[in-house]
Amino acid sequence: MNTTKKTVKILSAVGAGAIMLGATVMGAFAADLSDYPSMFVSEGTFDGYFVVGEAASSTDNLAMTDIATNMFYTESDGTSTTTVEGDAWLAATSSNFLELGEAIPSIETYIDDAALGALADGELSNSKGTAKYDQFLYFDENKNVVDFQEDDDDNVAHMLKINSSSVIARYVMDFTTAMESDITAGVYDDLEDEKLNLLGKEYTIVTATNESAGPKLVLMGGSVSNTLSEGDTATYTVGDSSFDVELVFVDADEAQFLVNGESTGKLNDGETEVLDDGLTTIGVTDILYQDYAGGVHEASFFIGGDKIELADGSSMKVNEETINDAAVLFTKTEASGDISITELSINMTAEDDLYMMPGAKLSEAADLDEPEVLVTENWDIELSGVVVGNEESISLTFGESDGQADLAVELYDGAVSLPLVFINNTNDLIEGEKAGERLVWVGESMFNITKNDYFFLSTSDPTDDTNDARSYLLQYKGSDATTDDSPKAYIKNMATGETLESSVSSTTGAFDLRLGGVTFTFGNESGLADDFDINLTSSSGSTGIDLIASNAGGTGDLNDTRLLSFRTADNHWVRVTDRNINTSTGGDSSAWSVEVIVDDADKVDDTSDLNFVVLNVTLTNSSGELASSAGTGMVSAVTDPEDSDISYRATFFGDMLTATAQTGSPTKYDLTLPESQAEVMLYVTSGATSSTTTTSGDLSIVSVVDATRLDSEVADVSSQNMIVVGGPCVNTVAAELMGNPSDCAEGYTPGVANVKLFENGDSVAMLVAGYSGADTRLAGRVLAHRWDEMSGEEVAIEGSTYSDATIGEPSEAMAEEESTEEAADETTETTE
Repeated sequence: MNTTKKTVKILSAVGAGAIMLGATVMGAFAADLSDYPSMFVSEGTFDGYFVVGEAASSTDNLAMTDIATNMFYTESDGTSTTTVEGDAWLAATSSNFLELGEAIPSIETYIDDAALGALADGELSNSKGTAKYDQFLYFDENKNVVDFQEDDDDNVAHMLKINSSSVIARYVMDFTTAMESDITAGVYDDLEDEKLNLLGKEYTIVTATNESAGPKLVLMGGSVSNTLSEGDTATYTVGDSSFDVELVFVDADEAQFLVNGESTGKLNDGETEVLDDGLTTIGVTDILYQDYAGGVHEASFFIGGDKIELADGSSMKVNEETINDAAVLFTKTEASGDISITELSINMTAEDDLYMMPGAKLSEAADLDEPEVLVTENWDIELSGVVVGNEESISLTFGESDGQADLAVELYDGAVSLPLVFINNTNDLIEGEKAGERLVWVGESMFNITKNDYFFLSTSDPTDDTNDARSYLLQYKGSDATTDDSPKAYIKNMATGETLESSVSSTTGAFDLRLGGVTFTFGNESGLADDFDINLTSSSGSTGIDLIASNAGGTGDLNDTRLLSFRTADNHWVRVTDRNINTSTGGDSSAWSVEVIVDDADKVDDTSDLNFVVLNVTLTNSSGELASSAGTGMVSAVTDPEDSDISYRATFFGDMLTATAQTGSPTKYDLTLPESQAEVMLYVTSGATSSTTTTSGDLSIVSVVDATRLDSEVADVSSQNMIVVGGPCVNTVAAELMGNPSDCAEGYTPGVANVKLFENGDSVAMLVAGYSGADTRLAGRVLAHRWDEMSGEEVAIEGSTYSDATIGEPSEAMAEEESTEEAADETTETTE
């Protein structure tokens, strides 16, 4: 334990069975160690104090340092995923997820009980045998997709639109062994009073008749069913409601009930009635009446249930309401007074345009007037969200009285703002910026790189996505004269701000620049004095420049169209086109274009070859100012309903291009582009489900600023979060947390340290302490490096190194009596 100059004498051994840190004044914290370090972190900064004893040894300070310098938090990358739990199927497979613009059949055309428990197999047994059935939801005709759009309430977002009259799904009950019955006087008497399970809800067939179009089944289901004799009363609980039900009348055809004092009409077998509360249905499922003295007068009924009428070739009826968008069809064979049914299907279509925002369910759609169209109302479609991972930003903005265009983009080394093009005093479009710092098309003989010019280099051909080229925006900052001692050339990396120095040949002025493992060689183009002009002479990498002969001068002439390509940090292709160079000025009197292209097949779900444009803007001269316009080949724009000057374009990749039309200025463009394709989290659910949202990100070091305190500097232990290092013998704050025990060494065992949480007013305190200073330091190192292995309110740590130390339940072992007696003789030392 820590050695101090305090004179503390341990008078007696503590009793066996006491638990270290077992008695506290402040109580155990409601959270546990699995929440560490988030309980101490606010926006990436340590929110509290590290507290060590003023008289503690250096080992406590080392423990505190280990903890403080190894505290990490998850820095969100903006990716949140909401997972639906319960009886739910995500429209995805292990190798294919649902994309924006894709419908469910691109994943599966149907699902069964392997995907949704409510579709469990079943069977019906009667005198004709056992009919076994499977259940399915078919989506083969579902064409509805999640896309970026505007709904009828002026919301603009990624949402699922189910078009009016389009197919939602088709429910199928497939009788693998036919369901059969005799037909007696138009009645399927072998089916009546039998039970079927539809989508997780049990129904009784109360009537089964042979109509001119085919079978007609009336099904009833509910929370409570029973049989009453005439004059009997019973109480039933349905959900949170209680119902007193009396059978007041019954004859051979009808039954009448009194429910909580409310009289129903006289109901035939199979009829239902909705009570005055508008929510509760009561229905008769069977009548047994003997018209003589002492005969049976009974009726079976459901309360709180629902009635479904399924007639071949007609619309489904639910509780007497016809659901026009649910079409019923039986597959059957009738012969010799028998019916044999092999399939029941119900096709569900949308009554109106239905929109689902992220987090919404189809059953709750604003324009779904008849949610009963979802057969049994025990299944649903839920859009939990659209997952878009790490995003990089690209923007095209304008300055200097609309005469300058700048392209901001994220490269391999970081973000840059590129001075792209400006209009000069003769109304030509010139590469670079007005300050005289040009964007040079590297490698062309007609344009040398002069001091302060910008240029791109890539480690390989950036037009090929499979090369994974790293692109760099550089600026030539000049050079020493070759006659100087050890002359250097200076190239600034615009993303990092670092200026790279390269040794210059004293005879030729040539020099090499190494980037991303590639060597680029530059030659001297203007003499040997300071800041001579340079140009690229050789490289195993690429300049990304492509020259297209457009006039008689041939390739390499000033009249050529030039294409500059480079790659973003996430391997997206940026292509800048400069057309019809004016030979007299080196400027462009025509137009430039800026494109961002997604062509990396590794970043999309199930496409092996793609090349689509997510930004395509043309820049032109308009009366001496720049004008911008989006290309027509892009997806249609969606106008912001609250600001007509703002519009959005989004493709199936998950990108978002925002165009802002500035009054009297060029339209500016802001693009967010995910690292990989967005995933649609669309679920088919049944029954009660719950949602869990997780946010991903990278671990980042927690910032600790002015957060250390001595115990003597803490006036109120309940006023802030604290990580307290060292036990009560050397740390008065630790002593207060533990209730100021009369024996400050109570509960400590040689070789063991504990980490424990305490309530600390509205805050939380964590105590890290061991029997010796070495034990405390070990606990600090374990907490610093293995915090993710801890849980509960308290753990015990013992071992020799942090990597092999054991983390277990709080220790109940006490220091042996002889060890305590030995310590009592050491009046000039104490143990922590």
